Amino acid sequence: MTLHNSTLAILTACVLALAGMPASAQPVMIVSGKAVGPFEIGMPLDRARSMMESFGRVEEITDAGSHGFCNPDNGLGVCAFDRVSRLSLNTPGVVAYVVTDDARFATDTGGHKVGAPLLDFLKTFGLYTGSQGSEVRWEGRGLAVDVTPEDRGIVVRFIAVFAPRSVSAMPVPGP
Repeated sequence: MTLHNSTLAILTACVLALAGMPASAQPVMIVSGKAVGPFEIGMPLDRARSMMESFGRVEEITDAGSHGFCNPDNGLGVCAFDRVSRLSLNTPGVVAYVVTDDARFATDTGGHKVGAPLLDFLKTFGLYTGSQGSEVRWEGRGLAVDVTPEDRGIVVRFIAVFAPRSVSAMPVPGP
């Protein structure tokens, strides 16, 4: 076997091994404005619900302000919504917002996970552009985190993605 063939054989073995891993063991990335792992903004909500089954139980969430499906066990899986009224998101049957509290997911930029200090996100993504309660949003990136105070500082409890929104330019202070 030549060096080229052995390299190809190793790569093929790695790809096959990864494909055979259960979803819970596969590495997953959070891409701002696009996806949490395989759960993409714009995908059919029913497909997202089916994919969630690989993480365990799935429950429908329906109330006045939201509609979607969640893996309800803490720290495991995702929630995908087609309606989040507080953010004016309403795309019936199509995923508009994906959120996770699962520390196996990490941002593609910075490698940040649930449990990380908010300061790490601020260093990577800059000053946030919106907030509501304990949620902090970078609207132009399509990224949000929910935070909580702990002894070690303010830490991230959830990470969410949504379609990026335009952000009005902040006024520049005068001289």
